[in-house]
Amino acid sequence: MLVQIILSLCVGFLTASPIAVRDVGTETEPPRVAKLVDHLQLVPHIEGGYFRETYRSGSRPMSSGGLTDLSGTLLQTDNDPSERNILTSIYYLLTRRQPINHWHKNKSDIVRYYQGGDSMELFMIDPNGELYTVTLGLGTWKGEVPQVVVPGGFWEASELKRGRSGWVLQGEAVAPGFDYRDMELGSEELINQFPHLEEVIRRFL
Repeated sequence: MLVQIILSLCVGFLTASPIAVRDVGTETEPPRVAKLVDHLQLVPHIEGGYFRETYRSGSRPMSSGGLTDLSGTLLQTDNDPSERNILTSIYYLLTRRQPINHWHKNKSDIVRYYQGGDSMELFMIDPNGELYTVTLGLGTWKGEVPQVVVPGGFWEASELKRGRSGWVLQGEAVAPGFDYRDMELGSEELINQFPHLEEVIRRFL
């Protein structure tokens, strides 16, 4: 039943997307996680894990296939084409079954908000090859932070930290709004670009 729900939700969004999603296999998730995916109406994400677009300025979420909705509220950018929705937001879930958010880069700034479950370790590589590590969570006494900004142009990857819940839920706000044409997925070329970071890059390809 859960798989049928997810597949029906995917039709409108993913058929319009220029990038295919990873094979997630939600039927193997534990019942509590499957129920969370069901209740939040999440679908598989190309980067790993599950997501649902909850806001796209001036238009209906999940209706534009991850591209700019020209009927929504727009701003002009340096991208080609230049129009982007002002802001987008999503739920994003990692689980023990899908613990990794693979390397990717976006032209827009992304703000990640912790919303529940276990902590998540976030890795960022700036354009000069400097590696930054941040843990997203509520354990501020041990260095965790409840929100983090990933600047546009930074490579990022993340991983669920082992804990009691077996999942981590976060919110993401993207400005200017998310558009698949502004995103790049990591590949072996990243190692050629940053050979000193080969170990951590391979870990999340």
